[in-house]
Amino acid sequence: MRRVVVLVLAGALLLVSTVAGIEPARATTYPKVPGLDQRARIIRDRFGINHVIARNDHDLFFLQGYVHAQDRLFQMDLSRRQASGRRAELLGPELLADDIQLRTVGIRRASERSLAAYSDDARRVLDAYAEGVNAWVAANPLPSEYAEVEVASFEPWTALDSASVGKLIAFGLSFDVDIFTDLDYDAYVAAGQANGFDGAALYSEDANRAEPFSDASTVPDATGTPAPNPPAAAVD
Repeated sequence: MRRVVVLVLAGALLLVSTVAGIEPARATTYPKVPGLDQRARIIRDRFGINHVIARNDHDLFFLQGYVHAQDRLFQMDLSRRQASGRRAELLGPELLADDIQLRTVGIRRASERSLAAYSDDARRVLDAYAEGVNAWVAANPLPSEYAEVEVASFEPWTALDSASVGKLIAFGLSFDVDIFTDLDYDAYVAAGQANGFDGAALYSEDANRAEPFSDASTVPDATGTPAPNPPAAAVD
């Protein structure tokens, strides 16, 4: 189950925390959504990060899907379509070649086989997440991006969609090539030569720059110090 929890967190593309150490709240809601088993709470901190506090696993992952859809529905839709080789349906024939390539790789087919092997607990996590995504869609108008591509409906999110997005991310991390990194580096160097600055040094600074961890993070920092383990926050 832990593997699938990580998949959902990574594939969903938005950090959701259930620990204390939350930045000062910008908004707190007690959602009344069909499908929840018990009272739960969502805190959106000043960084826009959602923190879900729930009494059971189903509601936790349900609301994770809910807030992901609230913030990133169009991005999520594009990701599942990319994994399935279906982005051209939304964005036009220019992406047909990419769709053919992804269908040839077979990320969706591999996800179908993986999903069939998941444990019952893992499936419950993915199903609860999908329920939350679809609950938000049922209660809200589609984001403005859909009007731009003249689409007025949303295919319900499924456990297979989450598994496919997870495999797409894994594929990108495992089978990528460094051609674009090389092209970026060459562009920096050329700009430096043309304008009298060290393009290689600037590229290194830009490519490796990162903000310090905030209190909302739940992973160790660069020193290897273990992340704190504060007491769980109460729902009420």
